[in-house]
This record gives sequence, structure tokens and C-alpha cells, in this order.
Amino acid sequence: KTFANNMIKAHTASAEKLKTTVAGLATPLTISDELNAQQRQLLDGLKGKSAAELDAAYSAAQVAAHQATLDALNAYAASGDNPALKQLASGMIPTVTAHLNAAKGLK
Repeated sequence: KTFANNMIKAHTASAEKLKTTVAGLATPLTISDELNAQQRQLLDGLKGKSAAELDAAYSAAQVAAHQATLDALNAYAASGDNPALKQLASGMIPTVTAHLNAAKGLK
């Protein structure tokens, strides 16, 4: 629960940074708060699990999601086409790395 609460706080803050950054772009981007099909499927798959099954599935999902995010941030920071977004991606790498390490340590 502590990890999940920390993720809610951190992800809310990073979402705000992203929204602020894209609002200042010459061609603003639209940020969606909606879950995509893969995220909905993952969430639906957590329903009805026992506490132990839920913990294991949640932990695995957090490791996978943070690794994918870290990979995307590293790729964009290295070769992205928008300087403001590259800077944002670079700045988020240490936080996402810490989240990934914390997720790997979940029991």
C-alpha cells in the first residue's frame, strides 16, 4: 500500500509536469487520462484475485510498466525531436529508475 500511495503522488506530479510542458509547445499535444486497452485488460485481470495473487500480479505489472517507461524515456532523451520533451524525459529518468528499483523490491 505504501508503494501504491507513493506511485499515486509521484505519477500525479509527473503528469502535471507533462501537461505543463506540452501546453507550452508550439504545437500543443493532447494528454489523455483514459486507460488504453492493454491497461484496462491488466486492471480487469487483477479483479477477483486473492490478496497474495493480487500482490504478485501488481508487483509484476509495476516492474514491467516502469521498465517500459524507463526504456521509452531513455530512448526519447537520446533521440527525441522536441527539446522541451527531451529535457522532461531526461529529468524523469532518475525518478522512474528509483520507482523501478522499488517495484523490484516489492514482496
